[in-house]
Amino acid sequence: MTNYYNSKFYSKPIEVENIDWEILVIINDSKNREVIYSWYDIKEKNTESTYINKCLLWWFIKQIPEKVLIIWFWWWAFAKYLEDHIQNINITWIDIDKTMVDIAKKELLVETNDIYISDANIAIEKLIIKKEKYDLILIDVYWSNWEMPEYFQDNIFFEKIKDILCDNWTISINFSNYDLQKEKYKKIHKNLITTFWKYYSHLL
Repeated sequence: MTNYYNSKFYSKPIEVENIDWEILVIINDSKNREVIYSWYDIKEKNTESTYINKCLLWWFIKQIPEKVLIIWFWWWAFAKYLEDHIQNINITWIDIDKTMVDIAKKELLVETNDIYISDANIAIEKLIIKKEKYDLILIDVYWSNWEMPEYFQDNIFFEKIKDILCDNWTISINFSNYDLQKEKYKKIHKNLITTFWKYYSHLL
């Protein structure tokens, strides 16, 4: 079965395929390239995502997270995997696009209700005011043209992130299309080191 979801951020509907409980989310970006953003098997409770298997499971070996912040809902499979394998996991979501939330809820059956439909900068300021703290932060923030928001290019955003971290923490950032945006990613990486230099060994 295939369902379609309209989003104001994409010119074509987002396609979600459900084949024997295997969920595949397909998006056409601003250059009309078809991109598979998420794949998950709801019955088997697993994914073939290399990023999850090599990155997230590495974190499990280190420490099982208790409170997780996911910035932007393109990490559907991450959320579902965490919910399926960690009892009482506390997940907070930030996404600017409500359509992404609808897909996660209706198709992948993601249960978390701690959701901010907002620009990440604004949502994080609210979390700071609430004095929330997280031991794992997953960042996958891209516009439909595969560009990261401009505020990732300075230290201010990461200074805010620092205010919502537990003492023992990990940050993971998905650097998509690294070969095409090396200079931008190098700048972001430098900002991370500048902001978190005391904890550099914790950066993935």
